[in-house]
Amino acid sequence: MYRTVPQLDSVTSLLATWFPQLCTRTQLPEPSVEGRPVFALRLRAGEGGDRRGVLFVGGTHARELMNPDALVELAVDLVVSCLKGTDVVYGGRTWTAQEVKLILESLDLWFVPCSNPDGRNKVLTVDNMWRKNLRDNLGTSCDGVDLNRNADLLWGVAEGQTSCSPCSDVFVGSGAFSEPETRNVKYLLDTQPIHSFVDVHSFSELVLYPWGHAHNQTNDPAQRFTSLPTGTCAPIGIPGYREYITPQDLLRFTTVGQRVVDAITEVRGRAYTPQTGRALYPTTGVQSDYVYSRHIANPVLRKTYGFTIETGPRVDTVEDSFHPPDPTLIKRDAKAGLLALAQQSVCAFDLIGLRLLKRQTEVDALRRFREEVLASTEAGREWIALIERVELPTASILFTDERLAGRAAALIERAGKLFEDERSVVGDEDVDRGRALLNELAERAGAEDAQVRTDLEAVGAALEQARKTPSAEVLKQLTSRGPL
Repeated sequence: MYRTVPQLDSVTSLLATWFPQLCTRTQLPEPSVEGRPVFALRLRAGEGGDRRGVLFVGGTHARELMNPDALVELAVDLVVSCLKGTDVVYGGRTWTAQEVKLILESLDLWFVPCSNPDGRNKVLTVDNMWRKNLRDNLGTSCDGVDLNRNADLLWGVAEGQTSCSPCSDVFVGSGAFSEPETRNVKYLLDTQPIHSFVDVHSFSELVLYPWGHAHNQTNDPAQRFTSLPTGTCAPIGIPGYREYITPQDLLRFTTVGQRVVDAITEVRGRAYTPQTGRALYPTTGVQSDYVYSRHIANPVLRKTYGFTIETGPRVDTVEDSFHPPDPTLIKRDAKAGLLALAQQSVCAFDLIGLRLLKRQTEVDALRRFREEVLASTEAGREWIALIERVELPTASILFTDERLAGRAAALIERAGKLFEDERSVVGDEDVDRGRALLNELAERAGAEDAQVRTDLEAVGAALEQARKTPSAEVLKQLTSRGPL
C-alpha cells in the first residue's frame, strides 16, 4: 500500500535517469542518523537559470505515510504532462498542459519526498505510530527528536506542543538543527532561491501559515521573535504577546492559502481550512515558520513563504487518520493543493524580464515599488491583490504569444525606468501603448474570467489618470486610492 524508502528513492532515481532534460536528483549533504541517504529531486523545463524555487518536503513525521507517496506521484504526473502535452486532472480540478508547461518553465520545483527515512522504515516495520527520527538521546532510555520542533526559530521555547523532555513525542532535540535531517532542509534553503516552501503533514485538512508560537498582529513591529530568549524550556511568558507580520505578507499568506484550499475543494468537495499555525495549537521550532523567519532574523537572506498542509481528515482511529487503508483520494487532494501553490509562485514580471529583457534591472525596480511603496498602504495593498489576481491568466497568454510578450517586456522596461526616476513624466505614448496591451489581454483572458477583465479595466483607468503626470505623483495616487 505504502512505498518503502528504497521504493521512493527508486522513483526519483528512475525519473532522473530516464528524463534528464526535466529531472535532476541530488543526494543531500548529510545521511540520516542511521546512515540512510536523503535525496532531493528538481523538476524544470526550458532555459534560464535564475528562477524562483518551490520546495516540497514530506515525511518529516514518520507515521504520516501518504505524503511522501503523494510527492513522488505529483512529480511523475508533471513529467508525463510535460512530455506528452497532456492535462493534469485531479477529480474536478484540471491544469492544462500549457499551465503545467508555464509552471515548469518558470520555476524550479524541488521535492524531498522523505526527509526522515529512518522514521519511515521504523513505522513500516516496527511501530506504526512512530513520529520522530531515530536519534539516541544519551542518558535516557528514549529515542528520537521531533524534526518539526528542531528548527532555529524560538528553539527550546516550550510553548504548547513543544517539549524539552527527551521522551516526549515533541522533543526539540539537543540544539537548533541538531539533526542531520533538518540540516538537509536548511541546506536547500541556504543554496537555492526558494520562494515558497511546503511541509506536508497529516491530518486535519488544514493549510497553515505563520505564526505558530503566537497570534498575529500587524501594528507593532517591536513585537518580534528576535527579541525573545531561546532555549529556555519554558513558555514565552509575556502576557498578550502577539507576533508581528507585515500587512503585505499576511495578505500573501491568506490569498495563497485560500487559493490552495479552493483547488483542493474543486477535486471532490473537501473543505480544507486556511489558518495560522497558532490557531491549531502553539508550537516553536517548526520548519514552515523558520523558513519565513529567516529574512527577518537575517535581512541579507531572501524571503521565503512557508506553509504546512495537513492532509486528510480525522477518522475513527488515529492510526487510520495518519495512514488510511486507501489514501488514493487524499493524495489526489494533496497533489492539487501543492500544484496550486506552485502555480501561485509564478511571477509574470520575472517571466517576461528574464525571457525577453535578459536582465533584472527594471524588474527589480518594479518589485521594489510593489514591496516597498504599494505594500505600505491599504490602498496600495488593494493594488497588489489585483495584480496577483491577473498575474496568472495574463502570464499564460504572454507565455504563448511572443508578440504580446515583446510588447509587455517593452512596457515593463519603460515602467521600471519611470519608477526609478520620480522626475520623469508618464507620456501619451506610454499610456496609449499600455492601454492597447491591456485591452487585448482583457479581450482574451476576460472571455473566460470576467474578474480578470474587470481588473484589467481598473488598471487601464489608473493608467489613463497617469497621463502627462510626474511619476512621483502617480505613486501618490496609487498609494492613496485603490482600484475603482
